[in-house]
Amino acid sequence: MVSESESTPLSPEDLTFWYADQPRQRTTMALLMLLDRAPDPERLRAAAARAVEAVPRLRQRVVEAPLGIALPRWEDDPTFDLDFHVRRYSLAAETGTESDLEGLFRTIGPIYERPFDRTRPLWELIEIDHPHGSAIFFRLHHAVADGVGGNSILAALTDADPDGEPLPPPSDKAPGGWDDPPIVDRLTTAVRDRVSQDVDRGLAVAGAAWRTLREPGGLVQAASAVGEMLEDLRYRSPSPLTRSGRGRRLSGVEIDFERLRETRRALEGRMIDVLLTGVAGAMGEWHREQGHGNVKDLLTLVPINLRPLEQQGAEAGLGNRATGILVRLPIGRRRPVPRFREVRKRVEARKQSASGELLPELAGALAALPAGLYRRLVYVSSQQIDLIVTNVPGIPIPRWVAGSEIVAAYPFAPVAPQCPISVALYGYRGRLFVGIDADASAVPDLEPFRGMLARSFDDLVTAALGE
Repeated sequence: MVSESESTPLSPEDLTFWYADQPRQRTTMALLMLLDRAPDPERLRAAAARAVEAVPRLRQRVVEAPLGIALPRWEDDPTFDLDFHVRRYSLAAETGTESDLEGLFRTIGPIYERPFDRTRPLWELIEIDHPHGSAIFFRLHHAVADGVGGNSILAALTDADPDGEPLPPPSDKAPGGWDDPPIVDRLTTAVRDRVSQDVDRGLAVAGAAWRTLREPGGLVQAASAVGEMLEDLRYRSPSPLTRSGRGRRLSGVEIDFERLRETRRALEGRMIDVLLTGVAGAMGEWHREQGHGNVKDLLTLVPINLRPLEQQGAEAGLGNRATGILVRLPIGRRRPVPRFREVRKRVEARKQSASGELLPELAGALAALPAGLYRRLVYVSSQQIDLIVTNVPGIPIPRWVAGSEIVAAYPFAPVAPQCPISVALYGYRGRLFVGIDADASAVPDLEPFRGMLARSFDDLVTAALGE
């Protein structure tokens, strides 16, 4: 399925999320899977073991180079212990008006916000047994994979039918002990890595410079890209969504995906335009309800997957293979169809802009900077972003885990300092599952926004289909 060598340097894209991860900016992504019944505990553990065998990155940790000479590397964890990563929680019955799903979201919020042990593999699978059903909460450090890459892990963990494939017998092998190589060997490897990395970066920069000079309009395009980036860095939104703390509030909503496909066809646009239009409508209503109707646009980060279509589902490769565009969402436009047309125009303009092509090369160049400076640049650049909206192509067919059918799958993406809310969208079995991650300091109660999101998509469908 997916294979990685025993020891490889982090890619520039992986490195972005590794260095960006800090107390005010946890780069964690997650998937909450609701099940039709409780999974068999032994089968679940065996399924997790199978996933580790299929995806070796799940048993690897990040090891920093001595003195920061070279990039960190993925290396096997000699102390790997499957039982540290696979856990089970049981929730007591509660009374009150809170729905079952609300209670589950409230439970996983503190789990989602806590940092990973950076000396171990960066993932955790938690089976949650609650009074009205069962669920699995799988969380992963973004350095390991992006949302599409996470599909390969999900495919290795789950089955295409209830019986599934034969699972490996439980291992009784005890976790190993620390096995640090001599400092001389580590320094030698780090120096070799640094030389190789500098050569690769030098060739990449030289190649980019040559293409810029060779191609007609190359210099103009490069200047335009730099100008767009500087304009985004100078952007200051009047939105009140600027407070940031540690607490996370999670919520979600389920939407009929087929109705959205009909809407896309009726409006002759792309699905990302439909999704951004729905989110923009909800954000506009939220701002008006908060007394900030003067906010007309939100600078929104929209990740763009770089994998070909055939590598976006269960066969997706691990790691991060994405770039991003910054779009000013027109949240001040109340009418859904005109809002859609404006979103489509702005997204298309950004996709065609020079800065979109420059970002992957820029990530490679930044990897040469000292870790402290890199972290600071990531922190400063993220402060201009008001909102993150990510659409993850999901797995359209039913999946089972340890004999239990997955009936719903809510995704969650990280927020950033002064960008305290992210909206992640994931298609599964003809339904669109929307996961909302918000900073508790800025948005302490997510339920009103959850309702606004569902209402905004309903209004868009109704307006587009003439219902």
